[in-house]
Amino acid sequence: MELTKVSSRVYVNTEGKTGGNIGLIVMREGVVAVDCQYPVPGRDFRRSIASLTSKPVKYLLLTHSHGDHVFGSQAFEDCEIIAQRLLKERMEANLKTDWSEAGLARMFEDIRKNRPEQEPLLSGLRIVLPKKVFEERYSLGEDVEMRSLPGHTADSSVVYVGGDKVLFSGDLLFSGQFPWAGDPSADPDSWIDSFEKILAMDVDTIVPGHGLLCDKREVETQLLFFKTMRREMKNLISEGVSEEDALKYEGYPEFYPPGRLQWRDDSLRHWYRVWKRRS
Repeated sequence: MELTKVSSRVYVNTEGKTGGNIGLIVMREGVVAVDCQYPVPGRDFRRSIASLTSKPVKYLLLTHSHGDHVFGSQAFEDCEIIAQRLLKERMEANLKTDWSEAGLARMFEDIRKNRPEQEPLLSGLRIVLPKKVFEERYSLGEDVEMRSLPGHTADSSVVYVGGDKVLFSGDLLFSGQFPWAGDPSADPDSWIDSFEKILAMDVDTIVPGHGLLCDKREVETQLLFFKTMRREMKNLISEGVSEEDALKYEGYPEFYPPGRLQWRDDSLRHWYRVWKRRS
């Protein structure tokens, strides 16, 4: 796996072919990995770190609970795996439902039918839970800090490398892409708040959850889209427009195409339901 240097301490992979974006931070005493994709590329990621530095990999930081960011955790089982508290709780709940033996069988069947290119990436899947959790912030020292910033999921976090002005945003940011906001815990209002908090940070380079490296201009672009969508959709709701008609509405602002066709409808449907509950 190719890892590209983006600052004095940070290396990333943003190819997007084997899961969400990943990266590492080289600290004085060891290496911090950020996210881990699926089991097979997760193992490749771990091996690739050793080609860059002889320092031990000490931490794995998980930005949110989706499989393309956490299923590779078994390659880092010897490390301290850290995440926001809700992430661990959701993974534990998933082990009884979506990630149970029956749930995983259904998942693999769906992948074989609809996303066959992903099946080889999941070979040897074994769920590994975080070992340490935090609520709002967790500092690893040397200007490396995790911060809870919900929106994409309730358990979403960012990783801030202050001295290098680098931010791993997780899936709060789909750079150059329509965001996937169909997760049951996704909250568009919290997402807007999190974007505004990122804009207040001293950041030059952002490693998005998906897409190419960007800066705060991409956050501004997406924030404007979210705010415009909120205004338009809340107006439709106040006028009594149904969910299905709101999906067909042609007055929304133009934006990036979705990574998958269903993403846009999933996101709009979820936003409609959230804002209707709050109207």
